[in-house]
Amino acid sequence: MKSQKIAATGAAVAILALSGGPMGTALAAPESPHEISANVALTSNYMFRGISQTNNGAAIQGGFDYEYTPYDLYAGVWASNVDSSSRGYNGAGMELDFYAGWAPSWKNLDLDFGYVRYQYPRTETSTNDTDEFYFGLSYDVGDYFTPGYTTYYSDDFFGGGSAWYHDLSLAIPLIEGVSLNGHYGWNRFDTSRNNYDDFSIGIATEYSGFGFDVSWVNRTKRGACSAPLQCGDTAVFTLSRSF
Repeated sequence: MKSQKIAATGAAVAILALSGGPMGTALAAPESPHEISANVALTSNYMFRGISQTNNGAAIQGGFDYEYTPYDLYAGVWASNVDSSSRGYNGAGMELDFYAGWAPSWKNLDLDFGYVRYQYPRTETSTNDTDEFYFGLSYDVGDYFTPGYTTYYSDDFFGGGSAWYHDLSLAIPLIEGVSLNGHYGWNRFDTSRNNYDDFSIGIATEYSGFGFDVSWVNRTKRGACSAPLQCGDTAVFTLSRSF
């Protein structure tokens, strides 16, 4: 979440701009309010809320993001391969997500209001295509640690009725460029027998523009994952890069 840019004003600035600046040097052009970025990642296992989406196999992931900085608005698209044999995908080999939102910041508090659409191209049924709305917040406590909370709601979660997902997170800087990250989430569906929790802990760092993350992912009610679904209790390594 990027803070809003404030343009400089004043008669002196206007005069310098018109005259080409002191000593004939032109002022730099104002920064564009539009920001576009891209990201790509290679992960040993695509885990989503405690369930492997790749049958414990590797995934290549990536996306594009657009941000309109004056109003903290954003939109993007993200994709990953998934296991086409998994129940629910029905032949789809890719997950394609579209999302948009508003992410204002105030001092150390970051907010995030948004919408995400999970799509599975070439699936034999569209019941697993899902809409979710979310609201999140995080607070930087003097650079010592950053707790966060996000809640998600879908009126028809992967064809199984309404559902809520609550996500607690905590990031703790260890040494320069290295952080300890924890997560605990709980899934609450309209049928209580399907409820379960998932959690993870990991170390993340960045070197020469590349991100490295090693995490341990697990969940409750692992026996509820019938083949070919694979639940948590696994280590996940992710290598990423943003542009």
